[in-house]
Amino acid sequence: MKHITTLVAVVSATAIFSGCSMDSSKIVPDFLKSSAGHNTNSYTVKHGKREFNVIRAGVTFNDGSYITPEGEGSIILPKGYYYVSSDGGRVLAADRVGNIMVLKSNGEELASTKLEAPLVSGVAYSNGVAYLLQGNRFGLYNPFAKKVTYQKEFKGGSAVDNRLANPVVTSNYLALPTLDGKLIMINMNTPAEPGVIPVGKNKNYGNIIYLKAINGGLLAATPSTLLYISNGGKREYSAKVADLLYRDGVIYLLTRDGKVVKLNINLEPISSKQFKYADFATIAKFGGRVYAYAKSGSLVVLDDNLDKYKVYSIGSAHSYSFVSGKWLYIDDKKVDLSALNYE
Repeated sequence: MKHITTLVAVVSATAIFSGCSMDSSKIVPDFLKSSAGHNTNSYTVKHGKREFNVIRAGVTFNDGSYITPEGEGSIILPKGYYYVSSDGGRVLAADRVGNIMVLKSNGEELASTKLEAPLVSGVAYSNGVAYLLQGNRFGLYNPFAKKVTYQKEFKGGSAVDNRLANPVVTSNYLALPTLDGKLIMINMNTPAEPGVIPVGKNKNYGNIIYLKAINGGLLAATPSTLLYISNGGKREYSAKVADLLYRDGVIYLLTRDGKVVKLNINLEPISSKQFKYADFATIAKFGGRVYAYAKSGSLVVLDDNLDKYKVYSIGSAHSYSFVSGKWLYIDDKKVDLSALNYE
């Protein structure tokens, strides 16, 4: 495919939740301590579920239910399985020993198999399953032929960050992050050896923790860098990345050193706000408001220009924090973000 061949060639020529571990050793200013800020008890609900598995794409609970960034999952997963990804009405689930299962949105099983090692990331698309396994092996499984049609292993990259991004599938290509900081580009239309784009600068700690297809290119992030890769080349923005999202042409970034930053797709800053010592972990954006949750227990709600803000006391996260729909999940409770404002 010319598009991807060109993409890889240009990038070559121009030669992102373990990273979200709860670190309570940081100095935290008074206004960001969990005891400070406006109370949110009226907007907080105990959901009473215990997490079974937490990844960037979703949280699976011990009863088989799960949440994604869009909201609650539509089915209950089989015992021992956790949510991996959704695409085109298909849900990919896996267990701890290498079994994977593709389900319809009504819970009907479409396909299942056991791979050589436990799944790290993956996606089920119209023609099969693209996957990355422990040991840094990636491949393609064809459920119609009931066999692995392609598999390859890259040496190195043993460290697994549970923020690792899932593969991205478009009509033309499949982009699959590896454990050694590479993007594997697979042509969806023409049989060819996959292209390789180096992204992470450290093969063991350069995992791609965010990946999204935007405007014909790919927005990616490692724990230390934002990148936009397109036929025009590769743009980079250095930051201590805690979390990010893309909304309406704008990138919203949280950093581990207390910054909230807005950037355009060219990775040029539009505006920013510094909260010294804030241990930010999770970001959300809707209703003209930006939400920045700090692991110490405070939630900063800002206007879209990052000028005005208000601090709420929510409580610290001991295990995980995750935004699903309008709710911020923190361990065994969830907070209605839509009820909070910056004024």
